[in-house]
Amino acid sequence: MQQHNRIKSHVTFVLTLLTALAAVLIAGFAWFASAKVDDIAMERQKDFVKHGLDEQVRAVARELESVTTWDDAVLFAPTGPREWVTYNLGIWMHQYFGHDRTYVFNPQDELAYVVRDGKDIPVPTFLNDAEPVSALRETVRGVLRKQMTQDNAAQPEIAEIFETKIVDIDGHPAVVSARPIVPNSDKVSLVPGQEYITVAVKFLDSAVVGEIARYARLNKLRYASTAPASLATIPILSTAGQTLGYLVWEPIRPGMMLIEQIAPAGLAGVVVAMGVVIFLGRGLHKTSVDLSESRLALMRHRDELEETVKLRTMEIERQREELDRLLAQERHVNALQRQFVAMASHEFRTPLAIIDAAAQRLSRAKAGSKPGYVAEKSAQIRSAVLRMVDLMESILSAGRLETGKAEIKLERFSLVDLIESCCGRQSEIRNSHVFHRDLIKLPQTILADRAAVEQVITNLLSNAAKYAPQAPDIRITAWTQDQMAFVSIADEGIGMDAEDLPKLFQPYYRARSASGIAGTGIGLNIVKQIIDLHGGSVSVESILGKGTTFTVALPTDGPLANLVKQAA
Repeated sequence: MQQHNRIKSHVTFVLTLLTALAAVLIAGFAWFASAKVDDIAMERQKDFVKHGLDEQVRAVARELESVTTWDDAVLFAPTGPREWVTYNLGIWMHQYFGHDRTYVFNPQDELAYVVRDGKDIPVPTFLNDAEPVSALRETVRGVLRKQMTQDNAAQPEIAEIFETKIVDIDGHPAVVSARPIVPNSDKVSLVPGQEYITVAVKFLDSAVVGEIARYARLNKLRYASTAPASLATIPILSTAGQTLGYLVWEPIRPGMMLIEQIAPAGLAGVVVAMGVVIFLGRGLHKTSVDLSESRLALMRHRDELEETVKLRTMEIERQREELDRLLAQERHVNALQRQFVAMASHEFRTPLAIIDAAAQRLSRAKAGSKPGYVAEKSAQIRSAVLRMVDLMESILSAGRLETGKAEIKLERFSLVDLIESCCGRQSEIRNSHVFHRDLIKLPQTILADRAAVEQVITNLLSNAAKYAPQAPDIRITAWTQDQMAFVSIADEGIGMDAEDLPKLFQPYYRARSASGIAGTGIGLNIVKQIIDLHGGSVSVESILGKGTTFTVALPTDGPLANLVKQAA
């Protein structure tokens, strides 16, 4: 009996020890995995905050460019009226972009206009920012002087000259950006050395931090002069490398959150396992007579425990991989959404600003304006309205095509007349380009959706003109072959790299050579889907720096005829 009790006690002790060891191993592995996940999440949070801060800094220069590259600013800065200059260069920038201070210097580097917190300062003076503002103005002025004395071919375009720095102003970090006021067209000329320089100051205040927080999806992001040890921090560095403050937030730890969620279930599992061990220990006295049977039972229960540990470990690993996949997917979706919202908001802002500015000038001119002046401003308003209508139609078309709600309405119409109409409308909008047509080889009519085909031709003509600003000749060539109508639109513009061509028709994708040119990246995707619905095809050929050719093929007797031809 004593031997049987010793066997029972020994087996119970071994099983209890194995259970405790397995629980420790599981807990240790879970803790290690959660720590790794938290480290990855923390690095991603810091990357988002850094990128958001950098984007806010770069945005100041882009915002300043919207009013300094402007014919009217060049004309009115020297002569006034003062209300126009201070409103458009300072007050408007404060209202729309949150610029705190705007300084405008004349060609002699004297203060001509000052707008501070959205108010015109009649007697132009500095506050506590004279040194950084003057330093940036002198840097830009030095580049302008150097451009006057050296070969212009080796110098950057004057509209590309700017300087941006992060500095400390009275103990607060601020972004300071300087640009010369230059014309945006050949209608206005600017004598070298007579450039006005505009300097914008934007403090990294709570509004800017709020924008960074929305970008990084960190609701509790805030600015602090020191770095708290318990919070995640990103230093705000001046251009000279000095630490001006910190962006701090409560770190998001998904690993620890997961541990907190599964901890009750883990403790319950340990309790159940211990109960099973105790139950088995008490039951062993019935079978301890046969030592071999006791050993077999021990081995069986040991294998069960090892399998439980293995399955639990595999489950934790699967959950970690699923979490990583979901995080990566959410980041990709958020990036596409931010990119599209940024592009669409910029595309809407530009024509709205043109309409607002033209309408204000007409309102100020009133009855004394000349008919030519009214016609010019009306044309600007009409062009901007057409641009917004085209953009909204593209966005709506993209939505209908993506949800599968788009349907084509077939009718007989003259493709020649449609192309001529599109060219005429584009000539009104872009009078700097000439559209050469060779359409005699097209059939009299085709069977297709007129509105959809018109959207395709308009999009391709608009792109040809937009991406060939210095090449006015656009060539439209058409022919018929094997019951297919082909339309080729060729420009001599900036062209594209060969690596961009396979991705060109993907939604929101834009070629690398299109950097700096407004666009949403949905137009060519709409073209591709419309042509596919008609049973046609679209192809592109392009050489970087030499131009691009798009070729559209449509069945002359509708999509069904093309399907029958392919089946035959």
